[in-house]
This record gives sequence, C-alpha cells and structure tokens, in this order.
Amino acid sequence: MTAFVRPPLAGVLAGMLVMAPVASRAADDAPFVTPQHDVDVTYAIASPDPSRPQFRQRMRWSGEQQRQRVDPEGSSTFMITDYRKRLLTVVDMAHRARTTIPAPGPALTTPGQRATGVWARGPSMTVAGQPCIVWHTTDTDGRASDVCYTDDGVMLQVVQNGRVLVQADSLSRSAQPDPVFAIPDGLAEVRAAHP
Repeated sequence: MTAFVRPPLAGVLAGMLVMAPVASRAADDAPFVTPQHDVDVTYAIASPDPSRPQFRQRMRWSGEQQRQRVDPEGSSTFMITDYRKRLLTVVDMAHRARTTIPAPGPALTTPGQRATGVWARGPSMTVAGQPCIVWHTTDTDGRASDVCYTDDGVMLQVVQNGRVLVQADSLSRSAQPDPVFAIPDGLAEVRAAHP
C-alpha cells in the first residue's frame, strides 16, 4: 500500500479553526472558534488550481462528542478530529485505510472557551444567511486573515489579501447523529508520511 497522501485541503479548516495563539486577551476580545452546538456547514473553498476555481467541503460538528468531520467534495477520504483526544484521523475508504496523527495546530480551542491569540473585532456581516463578526487575526502560517465567526463559534468566511479563501454557502444547526463521527471498523492503519 502506498504511503498516506494528504487529501485536498485537509488542514485548511483545521488551520483556520485553530489560529496561532500569541497572547491571551480579555474574554470579549476574541471569538468562539469552535461551534457551541451541533452544526452541518458546507463551504466553497478557493482552489490553487486555475482550471478549478473552487470546490466544496462539508464540515459537521458534534457538541456532545466534541468531534468534527470534514468531507471534501468528490473524495472517498474524510477526516475526523477528536477534540478530547486531540487526534486527527484521516479515513480513506477507497483503500480501506486510516491514518491517525496529532491534531494540527498548536492547540484546539475547547467549546465554550474563547480563542487565545491576538484578535481585533471588525464589522458585522451576513454570510449564508447568518450574521457573523469579522475578526482580524493571523493564521498558523503567520498570514493576516479576516475570519467571520457567528456568536456561537461557527466559521463562515476567511479572507486573506482581499481574496475569499473559504465561504459557507449553507449552515444547519441540526443534531448530528453519533455514527457520522465513528471511525469504520476493519481499516488498515497506515503510518503518516513525513516530509
């Protein structure tokens, strides 16, 4: 079996949801960056490939399990991040394989806690029919970002250098069933490839 290959944009949402912590701020000077309730969000994500300007990615969150599932459009691969165990499992159903690694980013923000780091509150706007507040910050790679979060911690948009990188086009605050976040049985464990 070939070594683990990172699926398209595996780290984009994780990287945007986990901004670089720099210094703690007052509680109301930073957003919630982890959903406070079960959600199902579909994002349009800018592609670096000019022949395909964007693609979609679905993110589901379970408040009870504190697990996130990300499904890139048209892929047999999906990712489950367990916030309690701080692990990311990439499941490749085409090869009946899985790879488990520490969750990306310096830390995962627990639901109910505001983000650490340096944040500056910007204007309010509406994305996918939902109100959100733009927060100016720096991502895990040190790039200035404007990220729009709802009051209950759902990321709706990310802008860098005036370009929309991620934008929600649908959001449902419906209960997410436990099996959505289960790792299928019988998968071969594949070690992560290291650059």
